[in-house]
Amino acid sequence: MREDFFEGNILTYGAGGTSEAMECMLKGSGYGVVKTEDRRELLAASQREDILLFLVYFGEKPREGTAALECLTQLRRESRKPVIAQLGGGNQTLGIRALNAGADDVLDQRCSLLESVARVQAQLRGYRRLTRRQEEKRYMKLDGLELDDMARQVSVKGSRVDLTPTEYNILRLLLERPGRVLSNSQIYERIWKESPIGSDNTVAVHIRHIREKIEENPQEPRYLQVVWGQGYKVCC
Repeated sequence: MREDFFEGNILTYGAGGTSEAMECMLKGSGYGVVKTEDRRELLAASQREDILLFLVYFGEKPREGTAALECLTQLRRESRKPVIAQLGGGNQTLGIRALNAGADDVLDQRCSLLESVARVQAQLRGYRRLTRRQEEKRYMKLDGLELDDMARQVSVKGSRVDLTPTEYNILRLLLERPGRVLSNSQIYERIWKESPIGSDNTVAVHIRHIREKIEENPQEPRYLQVVWGQGYKVCC
């Protein structure tokens, strides 16, 4: 595997998939290019943080296309990062199969060099926007109440609060929807993944325990409030 380290790398799989001109344009745009023809190296790279996008070349022969399709399918199970299929021939059916297998886009012989690079950049922009939104959801803050979903930690005014896994999941569920009322049944279904038969008391007990840990005065809660006859909400 050959590597050039930039802020992020694009991995190309398969011989002949990325021309020197395209590689130069990608590098000129600030991306490194990592090349491999080994499926094991490709799948291992799916866990690498420096890899931003995969280009999978389908070759000129039907046998090569079938093998690349199997590899793409396995890669999609391992990674959510953008995957672009590059068709070596004009087989449009293979392109459709690649999309059905999880490819985010398909480049064929009709795509110019400029269009191919532009499509790569478009996929990377979309992935970065998605990643930013996911990161924002991982860290939630509400007037002194903070939840770090990466560390699975909760703090109030800088002091760490120890919650049970179930208490943590309930609080995160409500913090993801500030101001929105969730009923006992909605909370139970989403946390316990079961039918909410007789769920009222179970949810109420957990809510009480959460209040005792995060509220200065559990009898007059600042964060976690009840809406009588409807359910619970986190005040925004």
